[in-house]
Amino acid sequence: MRILAAVLGRPIAHSKSPLLHRAAFAALGLDTSEYSRVDLGAEELEAFLAEHPQHTGFSLTMPLKDRLVELAVDHGWDLDDTAALTGAANTFVRSGTSTRVANTDVQGIVRAVEPHLGTCLEGTGRATILGAGATAASAILACHELGITAIDFLVRNPDRARRALTLCEELGITAATAPLERIDPSEIVISTLPAEAVPTVKWSPRFRGGVALDVAYATESAFLAEAEAHGLAPVDGTAMLVEQAVEQSAMFVEAAGAGDARDDVKAVIAAAMYRALEK
Repeated sequence: MRILAAVLGRPIAHSKSPLLHRAAFAALGLDTSEYSRVDLGAEELEAFLAEHPQHTGFSLTMPLKDRLVELAVDHGWDLDDTAALTGAANTFVRSGTSTRVANTDVQGIVRAVEPHLGTCLEGTGRATILGAGATAASAILACHELGITAIDFLVRNPDRARRALTLCEELGITAATAPLERIDPSEIVISTLPAEAVPTVKWSPRFRGGVALDVAYATESAFLAEAEAHGLAPVDGTAMLVEQAVEQSAMFVEAAGAGDARDDVKAVIAAAMYRALEK
Protein backbone atom coordinates (compact mmCIF):
# COMPACT_ATOMS: atom_id res chain seq x y z
CA MET A 1 0.00 0.00 0.00
CA ARG A 2 1.37 3.40 -1.02
CA ILE A 3 0.37 6.65 0.69
CA LEU A 4 0.95 10.06 -0.87
CA ALA A 5 0.77 12.96 1.57
CA ALA A 6 2.35 16.38 2.19
CA VAL A 7 2.37 19.39 4.47
CA LEU A 8 1.06 22.63 3.00
CA GLY A 9 1.62 26.18 4.17
CA ARG A 10 3.63 29.38 3.86
CA PRO A 11 6.38 29.56 5.03
CA ILE A 12 6.96 25.82 5.06
CA ALA A 13 10.71 25.14 4.80
CA HIS A 14 11.02 24.91 8.60
CA SER A 15 8.31 22.26 8.99
CA LYS A 16 9.24 19.07 10.83
CA SER A 17 6.19 17.24 9.45
CA PRO A 18 8.11 15.41 6.66
CA LEU A 19 10.59 14.09 9.22
CA LEU A 20 7.80 12.84 11.48
CA HIS A 21 5.50 11.29 8.90
CA ARG A 22 8.30 9.62 6.92
CA ALA A 23 9.48 8.02 10.17
CA ALA A 24 5.94 6.76 10.80
CA PHE A 25 5.63 5.29 7.30
CA ALA A 26 8.98 3.53 7.69
CA ALA A 27 8.00 2.08 11.08
CA LEU A 28 4.78 0.69 9.57
CA GLY A 29 6.61 -0.85 6.61
CA LEU A 30 5.06 1.56 4.10
CA ASP A 31 8.36 1.94 2.29
CA THR A 32 6.95 3.20 -1.02
CA SER A 33 4.88 5.94 0.61
CA GLU A 34 5.87 9.58 0.21
CA TYR A 35 5.48 12.71 2.30
CA SER A 36 6.62 16.09 0.97
CA ARG A 37 6.22 19.80 1.70
CA VAL A 38 4.56 22.40 -0.55
CA ASP A 39 4.72 26.19 -0.21
CA LEU A 40 1.11 27.30 -0.66
CA GLY A 41 -0.99 30.38 0.07
CA ALA A 42 -4.65 30.42 1.10
CA GLU A 43 -5.83 31.64 -2.29
CA GLU A 44 -4.15 28.63 -3.96
CA LEU A 45 -5.52 25.92 -1.68
CA GLU A 46 -8.79 25.03 -3.43
CA ALA A 47 -7.17 24.59 -6.84
CA PHE A 48 -4.25 22.63 -5.38
CA LEU A 49 -6.53 20.12 -3.64
CA ALA A 50 -8.52 19.61 -6.84
CA GLU A 51 -5.34 19.13 -8.88
CA HIS A 52 -3.91 16.41 -6.59
CA PRO A 53 -6.63 13.74 -6.29
CA GLN A 54 -4.01 10.99 -6.00
CA HIS A 55 -2.94 12.21 -2.56
CA THR A 56 -4.47 10.47 0.44
CA GLY A 57 -4.20 13.55 2.58
CA PHE A 58 -2.45 16.70 3.68
CA SER A 59 -1.27 18.35 6.85
CA LEU A 60 -1.94 22.09 6.83
CA THR A 61 -0.33 24.93 8.71
CA MET A 62 -0.67 28.70 8.55
CA PRO A 63 -2.14 30.47 6.65
CA LEU A 64 -4.39 27.64 5.44
CA LYS A 65 -6.26 26.43 8.53
CA ASP A 66 -9.22 28.83 8.35
CA ARG A 67 -9.45 28.49 4.58
CA LEU A 68 -9.72 24.70 4.79
CA VAL A 69 -12.78 24.99 7.04
CA GLU A 70 -14.38 27.40 4.56
CA LEU A 71 -13.77 24.92 1.73
CA ALA A 72 -15.18 22.05 3.77
CA VAL A 73 -18.41 23.98 4.27
CA ASP A 74 -18.59 25.02 0.61
CA HIS A 75 -17.97 21.48 -0.70
CA GLY A 76 -19.97 19.59 1.92
CA TRP A 77 -16.95 17.65 3.20
CA ASP A 78 -17.12 15.81 6.52
CA LEU A 79 -16.11 18.46 9.07
CA ASP A 80 -15.06 17.08 12.45
CA ASP A 81 -16.36 18.83 15.56
CA THR A 82 -12.79 19.87 16.38
CA ALA A 83 -12.56 21.88 13.17
CA ALA A 84 -16.14 23.16 13.22
CA LEU A 85 -15.89 24.52 16.76
CA THR A 86 -12.44 26.08 16.41
CA GLY A 87 -12.96 27.35 12.87
CA ALA A 88 -9.54 25.96 11.98
CA ALA A 89 -8.37 22.66 10.49
CA ASN A 90 -4.94 21.14 9.99
CA THR A 91 -5.87 17.82 8.37
CA PHE A 92 -7.41 16.88 5.01
CA VAL A 93 -8.02 13.18 4.27
CA ARG A 94 -9.60 11.35 1.34
CA SER A 95 -11.12 7.90 1.82
CA GLY A 96 -12.91 6.46 -1.19
CA THR A 97 -15.50 9.03 -2.22
CA SER A 98 -15.54 10.86 1.13
CA THR A 99 -13.37 13.71 2.33
CA ARG A 100 -12.69 14.44 5.99
CA VAL A 101 -11.40 17.67 7.53
CA ALA A 102 -10.19 17.77 11.15
CA ASN A 103 -8.18 19.71 13.70
CA THR A 104 -5.78 17.28 15.38
CA ASP A 105 -4.13 20.09 17.37
CA VAL A 106 -6.83 19.55 20.00
CA GLN A 107 -5.82 15.95 20.66
CA GLY A 108 -2.19 16.99 20.36
CA ILE A 109 -2.59 19.34 23.32
CA VAL A 110 -4.64 16.84 25.33
CA ARG A 111 -2.07 14.07 24.91
CA ALA A 112 0.84 16.39 25.61
CA VAL A 113 -0.66 17.70 28.86
CA GLU A 114 -2.70 14.81 30.27
CA PRO A 115 0.19 12.53 31.39
CA HIS A 116 1.43 15.28 33.73
CA LEU A 117 -1.86 16.14 35.40
CA GLY A 118 -2.02 13.15 37.73
CA THR A 119 0.94 14.24 39.84
CA CYS A 120 0.73 18.00 39.31
CA LEU A 121 -2.94 18.79 39.71
CA GLU A 122 -3.47 22.27 41.10
CA GLY A 123 -7.12 21.48 41.76
CA THR A 124 -8.59 24.83 40.72
CA GLY A 125 -10.45 23.73 37.58
CA ARG A 126 -8.85 26.77 35.97
CA ALA A 127 -6.52 27.29 33.02
CA THR A 128 -4.57 30.30 31.80
CA ILE A 129 -3.97 30.76 28.09
CA LEU A 130 -1.52 33.32 26.70
CA GLY A 131 -2.95 34.64 23.45
CA ALA A 132 -6.40 34.26 21.91
CA GLY A 133 -5.81 33.36 18.26
CA ALA A 134 -6.42 30.19 16.25
CA THR A 135 -4.20 27.97 18.40
CA ALA A 136 -5.94 29.28 21.52
CA ALA A 137 -9.22 27.90 20.15
CA SER A 138 -7.65 24.44 19.99
CA ALA A 139 -6.34 24.93 23.53
CA ILE A 140 -9.87 25.78 24.71
CA LEU A 141 -11.29 22.50 23.37
CA ALA A 142 -8.39 20.58 24.87
CA CYS A 143 -8.92 22.22 28.26
CA HIS A 144 -12.62 21.41 28.08
CA GLU A 145 -11.80 17.75 27.41
CA LEU A 146 -9.41 17.80 30.38
CA GLY A 147 -12.14 19.02 32.71
CA ILE A 148 -11.28 22.71 32.92
CA THR A 149 -14.27 24.92 33.81
CA ALA A 150 -12.69 28.41 33.80
CA ILE A 151 -10.09 30.05 31.56
CA ASP A 152 -8.20 33.34 31.89
CA PHE A 153 -6.91 34.73 28.59
CA LEU A 154 -3.86 36.95 28.86
CA VAL A 155 -3.90 39.21 25.81
CA ARG A 156 -2.56 42.51 24.53
CA ASN A 157 -5.82 43.44 22.81
CA PRO A 158 -9.07 42.22 24.47
CA ASP A 159 -11.03 42.84 21.25
CA ARG A 160 -9.10 40.02 19.57
CA ALA A 161 -10.32 37.59 22.23
CA ARG A 162 -13.98 37.73 21.19
CA ARG A 163 -13.80 34.51 19.20
CA ALA A 164 -12.18 32.69 22.12
CA LEU A 165 -14.71 34.04 24.61
CA THR A 166 -17.61 33.02 22.37
CA LEU A 167 -16.25 29.48 22.08
CA CYS A 168 -15.92 29.27 25.86
CA GLU A 169 -19.54 30.36 26.23
CA GLU A 170 -20.66 27.65 23.80
CA LEU A 171 -18.79 25.04 25.85
CA GLY A 172 -20.03 26.30 29.21
CA ILE A 173 -16.60 27.53 30.31
CA THR A 174 -16.31 30.68 32.42
CA ALA A 175 -13.85 33.01 30.71
CA ALA A 176 -12.22 36.38 31.24
CA THR A 177 -9.44 38.47 29.74
CA ALA A 178 -6.52 40.20 31.46
CA PRO A 179 -3.34 41.98 30.35
CA LEU A 180 -0.23 39.97 29.52
CA GLU A 181 1.34 40.85 32.86
CA ARG A 182 0.72 38.21 35.56
CA ILE A 183 -0.05 34.48 35.67
CA ASP A 184 -2.13 33.39 38.65
CA PRO A 185 -2.50 29.79 39.96
CA SER A 186 -4.03 27.42 37.40
CA GLU A 187 -4.03 23.70 36.74
CA ILE A 188 -2.90 24.29 33.17
CA VAL A 189 -0.98 27.23 31.69
CA ILE A 190 -0.61 27.30 27.90
CA SER A 191 1.32 29.79 25.81
CA THR A 192 -0.05 29.90 22.27
CA LEU A 193 2.22 32.80 21.31
CA PRO A 194 5.23 32.57 18.97
CA ALA A 195 8.44 32.17 20.96
CA GLU A 196 9.63 35.67 20.06
CA ALA A 197 6.30 37.22 21.10
CA VAL A 198 6.12 35.92 24.69
CA PRO A 199 6.65 38.90 27.02
CA THR A 200 8.24 38.79 30.45
CA VAL A 201 5.37 38.22 32.88
CA LYS A 202 5.11 37.89 36.63
CA TRP A 203 4.18 34.51 38.12
CA SER A 204 2.16 34.22 41.28
CA PRO A 205 4.16 32.71 44.18
CA ARG A 206 1.05 30.74 45.18
CA PHE A 207 1.32 27.90 42.62
CA ARG A 208 0.98 24.43 44.15
CA GLY A 209 1.78 22.49 41.00
CA GLY A 210 0.20 22.37 37.58
CA VAL A 211 1.30 21.88 33.97
CA ALA A 212 2.70 24.46 31.55
CA LEU A 213 2.76 23.92 27.77
CA ASP A 214 4.56 26.13 25.28
CA VAL A 215 3.15 25.33 21.84
CA ALA A 216 6.15 26.97 20.15
CA TYR A 217 8.84 24.30 19.80
CA ALA A 218 11.81 26.60 20.36
CA THR A 219 15.14 25.14 21.46
CA GLU A 220 14.88 27.01 24.74
CA SER A 221 11.72 28.47 26.29
CA ALA A 222 12.04 31.23 28.87
CA PHE A 223 8.32 30.73 29.53
CA LEU A 224 8.80 27.07 30.47
CA ALA A 225 11.90 27.85 32.53
CA GLU A 226 9.86 30.28 34.62
CA ALA A 227 6.99 27.81 34.87
CA GLU A 228 9.28 25.08 36.17
CA ALA A 229 10.84 27.50 38.67
CA HIS A 230 7.35 28.09 40.06
CA GLY A 231 6.59 24.40 40.50
CA LEU A 232 4.80 23.54 37.25
CA ALA A 233 5.63 20.55 35.07
CA PRO A 234 7.04 21.98 31.80
CA VAL A 235 5.93 20.49 28.48
CA ASP A 236 7.61 21.79 25.34
CA GLY A 237 5.91 22.18 21.99
CA THR A 238 7.49 19.09 20.45
CA ALA A 239 5.12 16.93 22.49
CA MET A 240 2.09 18.65 20.97
CA LEU A 241 3.76 18.59 17.53
CA VAL A 242 4.27 14.83 17.69
CA GLU A 243 0.92 13.96 19.24
CA GLN A 244 -1.10 15.90 16.66
CA ALA A 245 1.00 14.30 13.91
CA VAL A 246 0.33 10.82 15.34
CA GLU A 247 -3.40 11.38 14.92
CA GLN A 248 -2.88 12.67 11.37
CA SER A 249 -0.67 9.76 10.36
CA ALA A 250 -3.16 7.25 11.72
CA MET A 251 -5.89 8.94 9.68
CA PHE A 252 -3.76 8.75 6.52
CA VAL A 253 -3.02 5.05 7.11
CA GLU A 254 -6.65 4.16 7.72
CA ALA A 255 -7.95 6.21 4.78
CA ALA A 256 -5.49 4.52 2.41
CA GLY A 257 -6.56 1.07 3.57
CA ALA A 258 -3.11 0.37 4.99
CA GLY A 259 -4.39 -0.55 8.46
CA ASP A 260 -6.70 0.47 11.28
CA ALA A 261 -6.07 3.48 13.53
CA ARG A 262 -5.83 1.29 16.64
CA ASP A 263 -4.06 2.36 19.80
CA ASP A 264 -1.23 -0.11 19.15
CA VAL A 265 -0.70 1.36 15.68
CA LYS A 266 -0.65 4.88 17.13
CA ALA A 267 1.90 3.71 19.71
CA VAL A 268 4.21 2.50 16.92
CA ILE A 269 3.77 5.80 15.08
CA ALA A 270 4.44 7.88 18.21
CA ALA A 271 7.59 5.95 19.10
CA ALA A 272 8.95 6.37 15.57
CA MET A 273 8.23 10.10 15.54
CA TYR A 274 9.87 10.76 18.90
CA ARG A 275 12.93 8.77 17.81
CA ALA A 276 13.15 10.82 14.62
CA LEU A 277 13.28 14.05 16.62
CA GLU A 278 16.06 12.72 18.82
CA LYS A 279 18.43 12.06 15.91
